[in-house]
Amino acid sequence: MHTDSLPTIGVVAALRAEARVLTRMADRMMQGLPAKGKIVVRQSGIGLRAARRQAEYLADMCELLVSFGVSGGLYPALKTGDLILADRVLAWNTELSLTTAKRRNDKLDPYKLSQTQALPVSFRADARLIDYIAKKFQENVIHFYQGPILCSPEPISTSASKLAAHRLTGALAVDMESRAVCEVAAEAGLPFFCLRAVCDPAGQTVAGALLAAVDEHGNPRIGYLLAHLVRRPWLLRDMIRMACRFRQALIALERAWPLVGELFLPAADTTRYDAISQVRAGKQQVPARDV
Repeated sequence: MHTDSLPTIGVVAALRAEARVLTRMADRMMQGLPAKGKIVVRQSGIGLRAARRQAEYLADMCELLVSFGVSGGLYPALKTGDLILADRVLAWNTELSLTTAKRRNDKLDPYKLSQTQALPVSFRADARLIDYIAKKFQENVIHFYQGPILCSPEPISTSASKLAAHRLTGALAVDMESRAVCEVAAEAGLPFFCLRAVCDPAGQTVAGALLAAVDEHGNPRIGYLLAHLVRRPWLLRDMIRMACRFRQALIALERAWPLVGELFLPAADTTRYDAISQVRAGKQQVPARDV
């Protein structure tokens, strides 16, 4: 296959460290090929609005969109570094959830929302791509879980709320960007998939002070950290543990991505391009949305 037929893949990563992993691996994969820039990485920052901006930018130039990065575990069996190949993205029924939260004068909390029976909206990833990636992982003995991931507008950080979210939705893990990326893919008629690695497992509560200690790009807020460490020195231990878990999740993603990236490199086996070639021919169905 000629390199000029390579598809262009657009990847949204919330944090700079996640984007660096992708950029480094993409440079290695494309090294020596005459066609450059076929894997375009955009670092968005945390949250739906930021992710949507970058996904819309990528949709104009790409033939496939990907949500990539670390996530919080919801399924109790998941450990730090476990990979999630998401075949569906779940999202809270925003109108009902926000109305409930406003009435309670509280932040969005799945543990409380479970009492309102606010069922999530569901978006399906491209089945051909998911099946191909799952097969590559199995052939290369890459341990992974396949199933739904939940996209939440607010962090789900306590062990109680993580367990409640899993019981309510069946989601394996949670992030804060994937809904925006898959919605843009659906609007543009592009295939989509999501690859995540668990950072904090379901049984791990992440202190609110740690969440607030980094900005929307994952960079430490030094002044905030120093002020809180003076009053609560035990936070330093939790910070080190969280940094180690984050690094472990990034390593898992870095090991897995080259297998995913084989989709976008020249190869004799053209069956791997089926889903993308249908997009070019205008035959790709809009990714399904279930309510």
